[in-house]
Amino acid sequence: MSRNRRVVALNGSPHEGFGNTSQMLAMLGGVLTQEGFDLEEICLSRHQIEYCVGCALCLEQGACWIRDDHKGLMKKLLEADAIILASPVYFRNVTGQMKTFLDRSLCYGHRPRGTWKPGLAVCVSAGWGETPVAQYLSQMLRVFGAFAVGQLTSIAVGPGEFLGQEEVAARAADLARDLSRAVREGRRFPASDLDLDYWNFMGGLVRENREFMKADFEHWQKLGVLENFETYVGQSRTLPASVPGIREAWLKGLMERQKSQSATPCRSASTAPLNARTLRQLLESMPQVLDPTAATGLTATYQFEVSGSEKFTAHLSIENQKATFQEGPADNPQVIIKTPAEVWLAISQGELDGSQAFMAGKFTVDGDLSLLMKLNSLFPR
Repeated sequence: MSRNRRVVALNGSPHEGFGNTSQMLAMLGGVLTQEGFDLEEICLSRHQIEYCVGCALCLEQGACWIRDDHKGLMKKLLEADAIILASPVYFRNVTGQMKTFLDRSLCYGHRPRGTWKPGLAVCVSAGWGETPVAQYLSQMLRVFGAFAVGQLTSIAVGPGEFLGQEEVAARAADLARDLSRAVREGRRFPASDLDLDYWNFMGGLVRENREFMKADFEHWQKLGVLENFETYVGQSRTLPASVPGIREAWLKGLMERQKSQSATPCRSASTAPLNARTLRQLLESMPQVLDPTAATGLTATYQFEVSGSEKFTAHLSIENQKATFQEGPADNPQVIIKTPAEVWLAISQGELDGSQAFMAGKFTVDGDLSLLMKLNSLFPR
């Protein structure tokens, strides 16, 4: 018996084995085999699947009363390491075989699985509808506890008549590798609005109808996902690093810049102190490119405590619309910037975003943050 991980593909096409859907699954299967996976293709046309009669007994008692092949196929899908839902487009939707199977899966669609596995959606049309149908199949993967790694779509009329067959095969190979990697590494895509939409709607429906939808309500409670979206998706919000006053400083600078722009005519940007090979050279030349308009009414001292490839302390003083550079610490600096030399050089030369570097802790600041944010306007590149 194979020890490979198993991918189960549900094929809704009646053209089993030779149709375009089967050929696209074969494209995926060849690469999956190379990646150490077994692909099992289930052709729904070979199985007896009765229509859903809408009795809702499954919502009440937890299982469908109809005896056919649906239960056994569901077992295979739920036990698989990854799932593929595949169907050609029949009049702007999936085939009747696929739709009947999905309708019968209603009770599973009401109940999150508790785990997430990767899946793919595969769809082909004559040129009218494969994209929205693939999107529909991607959403339906959730019924089986899966999320879409991607969608393989194509245009073809007769069997094998693919528009851009090489491109379809290349796309299939890429998706097969993405799928296998997601399985091996236990990957999970970031939660999306579709996850939130499902949780809001279905969770609310189950809560409001708990007396009738007893089995559903008990399932959600057992998983512990009824009251918390983060528990449902298995992902937590990351709290950003708190920098006191950063929003207020940004807003103050924004207002000052708008006021300055409305009061003075547009001017061309000054040339920054370019070609500086060291941070010391850069700071020494900064007074030459001070924008006097931006410095109107400003008196401030910026102290730089430099580490890394250079180690020194110096400061820039701005007064009467002029700037001066001096070695050593200042008596009363309004801003103290502690930075590795290479970080500040990269920021000044546009190789590193200053705001992102600050939030990431690549340099630190003590003092008035609004003055820090004013540097761009004071010394434009």
